[in-house]
Amino acid sequence: MEFKGTKGGWGIMMDDDEIKIIQSSSFENGAGWRSYLAICNEVQCSEDAHLIAAAPDLLEALQLAEKAMAEGRNVTYPEWYGVINKARAAISKALGRSDGNK
Repeated sequence: MEFKGTKGGWGIMMDDDEIKIIQSSSFENGAGWRSYLAICNEVQCSEDAHLIAAAPDLLEALQLAEKAMAEGRNVTYPEWYGVINKARAAISKALGRSDGNK
């Protein structure tokens, strides 16, 4: 199955005192103006923003894990380790941590 929503990485942007989720690659900043593709315009708290922004990464990690589990014994240790690292990074992003640790 393929995600049909806004493609690309999602990020958090503070616009004055509002928290917004935007498509990361869409942000442009000029003299007195900003342009971006909003995913979500009104987020109540930064914890919600981190979870929403991590959604594409979480989906990708879950899809990789499902594929690896479905293939069972055909998955090599380095491939499985890559799946685990992707999942850990997505979880860290969702929790608002930049260090990748639990």
